[in-house]
Amino acid sequence: MIGTEKPKDLADRVFEKTKFQIAWILWLGFIFISVGVPFQRFLVVWWVRGADAYFHQGIRVLRGKPVRFSDGQPVPSLPDAVTGFGVFMLVSLGLSLLLVHSLRFYERHFRSQKAG
Repeated sequence: MIGTEKPKDLADRVFEKTKFQIAWILWLGFIFISVGVPFQRFLVVWWVRGADAYFHQGIRVLRGKPVRFSDGQPVPSLPDAVTGFGVFMLVSLGLSLLLVHSLRFYERHFRSQKAG
């Protein structure tokens, strides 16, 4: 039953190329640092101190270690870790799934137009 295998779809073919894998990891890292980290810091303030602290009091998470709020209070490690992991998963899995589904939609849409 050698000839009964289905051909790989476009998403599989794209993700098995090493150059694309490296470029995709770098792209995800860029998006995580530029969008994910600020969003994670917002979530930490919102979780620990509330939305009012972020929007009206101007409380922010400062850079550096140990992690502190802009009013000098330390950031609890559990909310920091949970939001960091959640945002990382959202960015990495979300964008990867979006790319895979977009490639499959592209292949299905344009393959059916060329065949017909």
